[in-house]
Order: sequence, then C-alpha cells, then structure tokens
Amino acid sequence: MSVVKPAIRHPALIAYLAGANNYTWLHFRNGEKKMLAKPISYLETQLTDFIRVHKTALVNPACVEKLQHPPRQRMAGSIQLEGGVVLPVSRRRWREVATALQPYLSPEEAPVETAPETLDNAPTRSKPDDNSVVTSRPVILVTEESNTLSIKWALESRWAQYTLHTSVQSSHLPRVLSLLSTDELPVLVILDARTSTLERLNTLQQLKEHEQFGQIPIVMVVPPTDEAISASYRRRANSVISLPDSQAPIASTVERICQFWLRTAALPLAV
Repeated sequence: MSVVKPAIRHPALIAYLAGANNYTWLHFRNGEKKMLAKPISYLETQLTDFIRVHKTALVNPACVEKLQHPPRQRMAGSIQLEGGVVLPVSRRRWREVATALQPYLSPEEAPVETAPETLDNAPTRSKPDDNSVVTSRPVILVTEESNTLSIKWALESRWAQYTLHTSVQSSHLPRVLSLLSTDELPVLVILDARTSTLERLNTLQQLKEHEQFGQIPIVMVVPPTDEAISASYRRRANSVISLPDSQAPIASTVERICQFWLRTAALPLAV
C-alpha cells in the first residue's frame, strides 16, 4: 500500500517540501519530517494549492510570512516561512511566485512590482574602479528576530554592496545554500549561538565539512564558556565572539564583525 496519499492527506499540516533527486522530504508545521520515495514533481501534481518556488522546493502558501524581493538583477529572492525557515525563490520563478503569494501576504509584506530594466529606465552605471563591487553580495545572520530590522538597515546603509538575510534557525542553511549558484552564495555567515547552541554548532560543522561552503567565513557568537568557545574552534569557526548575556542586543557586535570582515579582511570573489 502506498504511503504517499496518507502522508499528504492533510495538506494544511505541511509547511513545505524539499526535493532530493527521486525522494522528497515533507516538513510539517509541527517540526516533524517524513521522507517519501517520490520526486517533488509528482507531489506538485498532488498538492495543487502549493507553490513551486524553486526546482527543489514546494511551499504551502498559508505558511509564508515574508517575501523578500531580489536585491539586484540576476539574484534570487527569498521567502520566510513561519518558524523562521528561509527558502530561495529562483530568478525565473520570481514573478509567478510573487503574484501567487499576494493574496496570502499583508499589504506591507506583499512585493512591489518594479519595471524591468530597459534601455530607457536602466540605471546609469559608472565604470567601477579596482576596489568597487558591482553586484550585491549576501551576508547571512542567524539570531533572534527582535533586532534584525535595525541590523539590516545599519549594514545595508553603510555597506551598500552587501545585502543582509536573516533567519531565526540555522539547520536549513546547508540545504538552502546547495540550491544557490556560486555567485548567490553568502560572503559571510554570522551564527548567534547564545541560544540554540547545539543547532548552531551542528550547522557550523556541516558547512565547514562541505567542499565549497567550507570556504565561507563563519563567525560564531557564543556564551562566555570555555566549552562553547572551544567547540566552535574545533568545528573550524573563522572567529568566535563571546557575549555574557543571551538577551543582550547583538547589533553593535554585528557591526564590529562586519567592520572587520567586510572592510578589513580580504574576501574571495567566489567560493
């Protein structure tokens, strides 16, 4: 007897599906997961109300909380689901996904359509000098949501060539990064491990053990314990910052981290 139909009998309980070759992971809203021996293309035909945001991701639109417009042309946008999970939206699917999600988003979260660049409305680009960056590069920050807006504004106003993407969870990062092209990968990852320490350490280890992602600089923000600091360095964190209070705002710390990694340190053009 097939286990597929019982697994998807109640679509409202499913947050999203992640495809992996001929298998698909079902991620339920309560945090449970189930693997089915079916490709995501088949399950898309069974879950007709779900939206394909990427070749390997199918989402329940009722679970989408935010839709982030691509920061530049030729870059991917993203969606944030309830619980903080962030998934990329492929460039070729952006317009279709944004239109399909509009009924599910509040007016302030709904995307604003912008005219495509043409010869008449394309922005003027001056010839870059040797030190300029012509495309926006992502920075990922995993932390509590309370301070992310102020951090995002501060970073992007000071370093306009970088775009901050935030999340409250890190366990999905290895999978999400695997969906991105080389020029879409983050130039820096900051993991606030003062809470969910084990999850952040596991994510750090997975990224550093990956042949490509291991080159991405990863900064850990940890509680001031020898165990947390040592565990971070054992897993090859590029640097470790200790903060004494798990509830203390992290904005000033992130600013100092970015000051070094985005202005002083030399970063690879591609990882």
